Amino acid sequence: METTFFNPAQQRILHLMSYIKTEEELNSLEKALLKYFANKVDEDVDALCEQGAITLETIEKWGNEHLRTPYQ
Repeated sequence: METTFFNPAQQRILHLMSYIKTEEELNSLEKALLKYFANKVDEDVDALCEQGAITLETIEKWGNEHLRTPYQ
């Protein structure tokens, strides 16, 4: 079995998790993390738009794509 090592960011998050005592606190932390990563995605998409790499039309097209794996 291969040993897995946590990077410094993962270690800090795990340490902070020891302070979570209730389901409500866990839910609050989850919402904060989801909001953080959603904001990061927004910033990256905005940067791509500013660079001309994508347009709003591109994003709309992604929203309408169906990338399901065809089963036979």
